[in-house]
Amino acid sequence: MDKNRIIEEANIYISNELSIKETASILGVSKRTLQIHLSKLEEIDKKLYKLVSEKKSKNIKEGRILGGKIGKATPRYSKELANKIANEIILSELTYEEAALEFDIPKSTIYEMVHSSYIDDNTKNMLELVALSNNKKVLVSNLSSRR
Repeated sequence: MDKNRIIEEANIYISNELSIKETASILGVSKRTLQIHLSKLEEIDKKLYKLVSEKKSKNIKEGRILGGKIGKATPRYSKELANKIANEIILSELTYEEAALEFDIPKSTIYEMVHSSYIDDNTKNMLELVALSNNKKVLVSNLSSRR
């Protein structure tokens, strides 16, 4: 591989706010090929290799900071709807299954809604009490039906 080409690739990578993947796409090579080229910098230009390594570390760190934000779907429900459902579950002492039927929303979505950051801790505690109460009712009815 041409040393000048590797240096050029490294300069493009470090002088732009691009990831390895984005840089590789611009250069018309695969991500893995670019990584191999950049690793050869250690033998060609130690100073440039250090800059590339620092940039890679920065990109990795920023990726970890973003964490779950990358690729995560935004909720398809509003804060108001989440609170309305949470309050209805509390007032009517509904199970998540009953709430799902009443609101025509999947039970898993109901659970996600009432455990989201949209719901304050006090309401979450009340939901937990309703869930415990509903669980005890189910257990008692199961015991009664066995007799």
